[in-house]
Amino acid sequence: MSIKIKIQNIQTYLSTIAFFALFPGFFFYQFSIAKGYFPPVLGGYFGLVAAFLFIPLFFINIKVFMKKQDLIVAIFFLILGLTFIVSIIQYSLQNPNGYAKEIFVWSISGLLFNLVAFMVAARLNLNLVARLGCWLLFLMFLAVILNIGDYGIFCLRQGAGDVAEYVSTYQGFARSIVVTLLITSAFYFRASIRFYLLILLGFVALFFNGARSEFAIFVLTIAFMYLIYSMTSIKTAIGFLLFAFIVTFTVVSVLDFVPDSRMLQLLDITNSSSAESRTELFMFSLELIKNNPLLGEYAGYVELGGIGSYSHNILSAWVNLGLLGFTLYFLMFLLLWRDALLNFVRYKNFDLFKVYLIFLVFVTGSLLVSKNHSYMLVGLLLGFYAQYKNFIKGLK
Repeated sequence: MSIKIKIQNIQTYLSTIAFFALFPGFFFYQFSIAKGYFPPVLGGYFGLVAAFLFIPLFFINIKVFMKKQDLIVAIFFLILGLTFIVSIIQYSLQNPNGYAKEIFVWSISGLLFNLVAFMVAARLNLNLVARLGCWLLFLMFLAVILNIGDYGIFCLRQGAGDVAEYVSTYQGFARSIVVTLLITSAFYFRASIRFYLLILLGFVALFFNGARSEFAIFVLTIAFMYLIYSMTSIKTAIGFLLFAFIVTFTVVSVLDFVPDSRMLQLLDITNSSSAESRTELFMFSLELIKNNPLLGEYAGYVELGGIGSYSHNILSAWVNLGLLGFTLYFLMFLLLWRDALLNFVRYKNFDLFKVYLIFLVFVTGSLLVSKNHSYMLVGLLLGFYAQYKNFIKGLK
């Protein structure tokens, strides 16, 4: 019995170390090379570290892959398998012409990141991550606000000089901030003043980081969490209204000091350059699907503007993986929402459930308006779902 407990502890701590390496670690590595504190010996960092962690994480999770799976987790693995098969077939056919290698690397990288993220979240020590995450989030907040550059945003690549090619875009930095923020804010949700301080730090950090999608979706995610929890508590409803007023007042006040920030486009989203570009990508994806509704048009969007011209929403699954891939994603999220809503009253105060729910809301919003089907937070979401389900089984 003691040996089994020790093995479980090793598995948990390895997953937790991997989390810190992949998310907060990415932020501080990128910050260090951009500021000249550290040479870019690990290149862009994330891909190399994820590949290095894959084998030990797979080894400690091998029993998870061997046993009979929960239906939702099984669908997730089926999606990963379909992605792998389609990528191999298309690469062997050298599709799309002129971009076959780049698209293959992009697809396999997305598969790897999702699988690693799943294995990390499935055994993560949430208590330790939340406690340390508060301090790490504070350090990320300081790094952002003390390095605001042109256009009122945190963009270290502009002043990175010779190592600029290794420095992440604002979206990479935002990923580290928002993942840490989601876990800590869910863990301390309404529990103490720490929660409100975390939300304030997170809002400011994401705002000045310049990632409009992450900022807007996180704001809506917190609003949703408050609304659904207010259904069972008048105190929470009053707290939500007060908190919404404070946030609105804070944002309006901050805008007076950053008149040139690209984040101001959120106030006129229909006329923003980002919205116009995404509308064009969306319409082009619909045209690709219309031409081949069953199989899609694998990476057909490259003719519009290269490998980054995919539809920034879940329709990217239909384009790349066909109707089957899109249906699997739709079914997986339908079942996730069904589970979350049916079990909300019973498990709403469990830390694991709150983390699972907040990721479900955030990832769903991201796939609807911002991210493509290979978004690695899908893997984190499914990992948290698997850990929550295993915890519930232990209670029965």
